[in-house]
Amino acid sequence: MENEPQDAYLPKGDSEILEPFDVRQQSSRRGMMKLIGVFVFLCVMAFIIMRLFSSGTRDRDQTPRILADNSPYKEVPLDVGGSQTPNQDKEIYQKQNGTLKEETVHTLPTAEQPLPKPQAVEPPTANVVIKEPVTWVPAKTKPKFQPKPAVKKPAVHKPSGDYVVQVASLRSHLEANTLWSRLGNNLNGVLTSQHSADIKRVDLGAKGIYYRLRVSGLANKEAATALCSRMKARKQDCIVTKK
Repeated sequence: MENEPQDAYLPKGDSEILEPFDVRQQSSRRGMMKLIGVFVFLCVMAFIIMRLFSSGTRDRDQTPRILADNSPYKEVPLDVGGSQTPNQDKEIYQKQNGTLKEETVHTLPTAEQPLPKPQAVEPPTANVVIKEPVTWVPAKTKPKFQPKPAVKKPAVHKPSGDYVVQVASLRSHLEANTLWSRLGNNLNGVLTSQHSADIKRVDLGAKGIYYRLRVSGLANKEAATALCSRMKARKQDCIVTKK
């Protein structure tokens, strides 16, 4: 560089004219163009993003909508693979095409079965359930029939007939006496002094021991039937039976 001539970078001849320029002016224009280009690019990208996501947005007062997938739920593979069953799905295609032949199915008669061996059935034991009697207010006059206290067993009079009217089957002797006292008040006018309580103890085996409350003092079956009818008219269940 030291031996280089001083006129090495000067224009050759008078044809080349040197033009002055400002470096700061050139750099500011190029930077401005780049800034404008970046801004335009960002605006275009923002517009594209808004267009893509605008279909998935909604206002707060709008009901959300869920679009179903249009793609098929199931597709038959080209290569099913596995073992093939002969005549698979043949009948359903014939049904669709109308070529299915109707076949008559004949069923074989069922084999005869012997009747079960009859079993001995014990005769049912009468067990009458007493319904709650209807509240009946007796007259203010003194009742003709005074029931015995519940603690003591009521006196048993010798009846003149073999038929009685059974009104209940209870689990204890005390319950039978209590019901007899209550019947004397509820059936005032139906039960008189000629009637008496006949409590019979019955052992039913596995079912237990029961005490049958029966009304005795009846002359015959007709008298027992008439008494039972009057008791049923007063909403009291009963049956006519022998002692």
